Amino acid sequence: MSSQEFKRFASELVGEEVEVITTNGTYTGTLEYVGSDSLILITRIRGRRVRLAIRIALIVALFSLLTGRRFTF
Repeated sequence: MSSQEFKRFASELVGEEVEVITTNGTYTGTLEYVGSDSLILITRIRGRRVRLAIRIALIVALFSLLTGRRFTF
C-alpha cells in the first residue's frame, strides 16, 4: 500500500489510542497529528508524558487499540 493510503488511514485514527511498530521499536499512545512525512504520538517515556515524532518512512505497522484496525507496509 502507498504512503498516501497510509496517511489517509492514520488521519482517521487521530485522537485514538494506537500502537506504532517501527524499524526502531514499538510505541503506544494517543495519535495526535499526521503530517506529510511524520506523525506525532502522545506517549509516556520513563513516566513522563511526551510528544514523540515518528517518521512515516520508519513505520512498519499502525494498529488502533480501540477497534483493532491496522495498516501494514
